[in-house]
Amino acid sequence: MRVSVIAVFMAVMGLGIAWIWTRDIITAERLDISAGRLRGREPGAGSLLLPHWIAEFGTAGLLLMGSIGLLVEAGWGRSLSFVALGALVYTSTNSLGWALAERERLPYAVPMVAGAAGGIAAIVGLFIL
Repeated sequence: MRVSVIAVFMAVMGLGIAWIWTRDIITAERLDISAGRLRGREPGAGSLLLPHWIAEFGTAGLLLMGSIGLLVEAGWGRSLSFVALGALVYTSTNSLGWALAERERLPYAVPMVAGAAGGIAAIVGLFIL
């Protein structure tokens, strides 16, 4: 696995995470925003989502920055990529519980499995390259 392949994977996952969450927050189809967007919750008095959004957008940002660092061969690129990929594996695996909890959420499981499996493969790839 070449470093450029890992960088592209990271960029695609980072953009995908940011796009999905931005779309979900803007449309609010699956959110209770009666107290305002920043106090958005899952319907039925679910958990406050702002801390989760911060983690998701933070992961997306780290993936994009790490991808750039790998592509330009910056000294910090590899180190940041390990952190970003670790965050990706964590958030993808953790979010699978949510995606698998209800049948209509099942399509979300596909990119989450890809993120977890691809993240592990990319971490291994960075170790051996």
